Amino acid sequence: MFCKLEWKRQRRKDPAYKARENELQAIRRLKGISENQRLKSIARAAKYRKENPGKVIANTTKRKIHIRMRTPRWLTPIDFERMQNEYRLATLLSKVTGSPWEVDHIYPLLGKNVSGFHVPNNLQAIKKLDNLAKSNKFEVA
Repeated sequence: MFCKLEWKRQRRKDPAYKARENELQAIRRLKGISENQRLKSIARAAKYRKENPGKVIANTTKRKIHIRMRTPRWLTPIDFERMQNEYRLATLLSKVTGSPWEVDHIYPLLGKNVSGFHVPNNLQAIKKLDNLAKSNKFEVA
């Protein structure tokens, strides 16, 4: 029988998975690297997107599906506007500060120990590097 743990083991052996994990680890360490290294990392990510458009589209589609599944039906139009405002804030902060900002889910949508909803109270605008470092984790305060 095929179990989730076996699937994870097999996935880790895949060279493409290892390359992607190495790339993500490099991105997470971006805070302390030089501008030249940062540009190389950006070029590497662009090259990956260009060489693997099917994977990029599949991951994007998968992410959109998970967000749709984690958005409750009881949200009001005001709630949706509050969520849009959070995304607008992240865009505005990116323009003002010159560094990229993203909207993060405080409680991850697909966390291992905790799972949250796509609702206004679960969203926050944070720097992209902080979001990458946080990954899919939830820290108990």
